[in-house]
Amino acid sequence: MSEEEDRHTLSIQLANQIINTANNRLQEGMDPIDIAAGMRHAAANFTAFAVANSETPDEVDPTHFAEEFLQIYAYYLEKHATPKQVESGLDALIKQVRDES
Repeated sequence: MSEEEDRHTLSIQLANQIINTANNRLQEGMDPIDIAAGMRHAAANFTAFAVANSETPDEVDPTHFAEEFLQIYAYYLEKHATPKQVESGLDALIKQVRDES
C-alpha cells in the first residue's frame, strides 16, 4: 500500500468513529440536523487548525475544502437516497385507472 492509500484508509476509519458517535447521539434522541451541524462545525474548526499549523497556511485555498465537501456530500446523498419504486402490474393499472377517473 502506498502512503496515500494508508492515509486515506486512516481518514475513513476516523470518519467511521465520528459517525458512530453521531449515531449514538441519534439514539439518544438528538435531531439529525443538529448532529450534522455539529459535525460540520467540528470539521471546519479542525480543518482551520490543521491549515493554520501547516508549513504553508497562506497557500491553502479554502475553496478546495468546500469543493471536496460538495463532492463527498453528493456521493453520500445519492447513496442514502431512497430508491423510487417503479409500479408495475396490477397495482400500476389500478392506479392509472383511478388517476384517470
